[in-house]
Amino acid sequence: MARIESRLFVSKSIEDVFSFLSKRESHLRFIPRMVSLTQTSQGDFAQVGGTSEGMLNYFGIKIPVGYEITENVTNQKLSMNGKMPYVNFKDGYLLNKKDNGTEITFWLELTPFGYAKIFSPFAGLIGKVHAWETLRNLKREINS
Repeated sequence: MARIESRLFVSKSIEDVFSFLSKRESHLRFIPRMVSLTQTSQGDFAQVGGTSEGMLNYFGIKIPVGYEITENVTNQKLSMNGKMPYVNFKDGYLLNKKDNGTEITFWLELTPFGYAKIFSPFAGLIGKVHAWETLRNLKREINS
């Protein structure tokens, strides 16, 4: 398993950042290559136990992805478990209030299984690229 952590500072309040992260529509806008995301559970999108199904598009190849929210602490953190074919993952956002904005820490743990285990040595690199893209998109969307 590879664990990646990356940080980003935005000049928005912690409340605004958490509100943005708690909406399905936001994830559809900033998750790299996400072309659809549908909530599959009742209630709020970001409630613990909430589930969603999405579709990623990598160079024309559609990859289904499922999510379940595992942790939601208002204005502090949002975490989830996910599953794609041959890769399980956990990821989340930790928020830290700063004088003139919010520090966002994005973390990601990738666990390849089945034949994808042969790519395990590259999981760290893949995770770092995904984290960079996620935070780049998140900053752009939060500031728009």
